[in-house]
Amino acid sequence: MDTARLSELGLKVKEEPSGTEVVLDLEAASLVNPITKDFITDITFQVMGDRLIPIAPAAVVGMTPILLSAIDAAEEMQVLLLDTFSDHVFHLQRRSEELQLLGLPADVDPQSLELSTTVKEGHLSVRLVADRQGNFRIAEAVRGGEDLSAAAGHIIELSEFRERGALTGYLAALFGEPLARAPVVAGAGPVRFVEIVEKFGPQALVPPRSSLELLAQLQVEGKAYRFAAARIAGRTFRGLLAGTQGKVWAGRFELDEFPGVVRMVADLLKVAPEAVRLVGPDAPQE
Repeated sequence: MDTARLSELGLKVKEEPSGTEVVLDLEAASLVNPITKDFITDITFQVMGDRLIPIAPAAVVGMTPILLSAIDAAEEMQVLLLDTFSDHVFHLQRRSEELQLLGLPADVDPQSLELSTTVKEGHLSVRLVADRQGNFRIAEAVRGGEDLSAAAGHIIELSEFRERGALTGYLAALFGEPLARAPVVAGAGPVRFVEIVEKFGPQALVPPRSSLELLAQLQVEGKAYRFAAARIAGRTFRGLLAGTQGKVWAGRFELDEFPGVVRMVADLLKVAPEAVRLVGPDAPQE
């Protein structure tokens, strides 16, 4: 790495056992931690080829690396850092508000500014953590004391869940949380779709802006699966197919193009439709 080039950009170079690090003095454009209100007056970067990766303080770790080839002057780097940090604060505020609207806690670490929340459904507890761009991923999941680390890293697009129940239902399907194990509370049990049709008739409509979540349990060649769908808006849904080992598929689909649960599951698992069998909520889970 050309140390003269780094010095021209206002960076102080130091060699560490882990490699080359540089420090940028931000006195001219200090960043402010929105939680502690402390000023961030300098940032330490790890030099990785053409990239500067923020590694200190904790409030900037995980921010988008800076490409040296895209910077011509120290002033440009300071402006870029200010813009990037401002974007992170914006996402932090936006996602915190979304969590609160869903009735979920928005936990922010005051030093690292890491946003996280814990979603609980029955015996299942899932911790979601947001990155600097506001994207949530599953950090850890526990069911009845059992660590379900296999799904760690799974991305959750929070904005697609308009109600807490849609998110908890999606996570329950992802981790195979059995509905039959949930405590029976008067008026709080699941509703079979056939009951809706019987009571309201096949011509009843679901209003365009109301939420709608569906869950189908299946047996495919002796193995248990769940197909969950949550309405995003209008005739657009987000679907999830999960087995005993976790997620098999997740994605959006349009109702008009949806071939039906049996056909779609058969296509996803590459089996004949006759091998897919819809079962009731009390079917044994393997």
